[in-house]
Amino acid sequence: MRFNTPVSRLGRLSTDLRIDLRVKRDDLLPLTGGGNKVRKLARILEAEEQAGTGINALVTNGGLQSNHARVTALLAASRGWPCKLVLHTEPGDVPPASGNFLLMRLAGADLRLVTADEVARALELAREELVAAGLRPRVIPGGAHTLEGALAYADAVDELLEDPLLRGWTPDYVVVASGTGATQAGLVAGFARAGLRGTRVVGVSVARRNPRGHAAVQSSCEELARALGLEPLTVDFRDEWVGPGYEKPTPATLEALQHAARSEGLVLDPTYTGKAFAALLDLVARGEITQGARVLFWHTGGLLNLMTAHAPFAPRPTS
Repeated sequence: MRFNTPVSRLGRLSTDLRIDLRVKRDDLLPLTGGGNKVRKLARILEAEEQAGTGINALVTNGGLQSNHARVTALLAASRGWPCKLVLHTEPGDVPPASGNFLLMRLAGADLRLVTADEVARALELAREELVAAGLRPRVIPGGAHTLEGALAYADAVDELLEDPLLRGWTPDYVVVASGTGATQAGLVAGFARAGLRGTRVVGVSVARRNPRGHAAVQSSCEELARALGLEPLTVDFRDEWVGPGYEKPTPATLEALQHAARSEGLVLDPTYTGKAFAALLDLVARGEITQGARVLFWHTGGLLNLMTAHAPFAPRPTS
């Protein structure tokens, strides 16, 4: 499935950083809130339809502000399907009436709030309930971390390279936020399939540390290589910018948010793209991304995460 999201050149930042910087705007993907989960889930459901499985209900898991759970709920609603979402939280946490969580509720999803160690059992119970009601549910792993989800991003590379505005321009570096790893793995495979193994895809961890994070992306790359008939793929998964953990931005994350917004009007979020953009700025400052390099920042969405975040970095309005 092709979406053809735009690519823009970031002229001011290109001049300031002395690189040729462009951004792939997957934050503008259709479906409220956009983001990389739209591509992945669309590909998963397309594969189910082609296989004729007859699914008519969806089950998945994520956090209270999960972009993946939000997209799952909206896609189910658009088809008239029941949707059960298992959302992990801490005991005593008050669910927010905003952001992704609000859209899940508006879409009519059945929300189950559990602790992290209860997720697996809650998913199975949700599936059993739908089966008992005579439905055929598809249980989708959190983050849409599946072969189909990764293939969506291998195909997204083809979309990028066919953009008439990029004719003759291919990136030396691609910087992308990396969570469960399927998006990054798909990009690695996509550039390799296109014969562009010289393009270095830098996955910036938003939560996992190495070696666990690298292993997850490597496993997805190995699965993709088998499916696409590719030689072994090289993974560059970096965890230097994780900070205190998932949904916990660092001062550098907040500075990157401000820098992107004030320089280019580019809106990032503190959970995913802010960390990735902070990494990009740091890699340029270190000289790891060299002057004159062609750099693509793949914007994976997350605006709703910004809208629900506490923002001590935001300036107070003047009276």
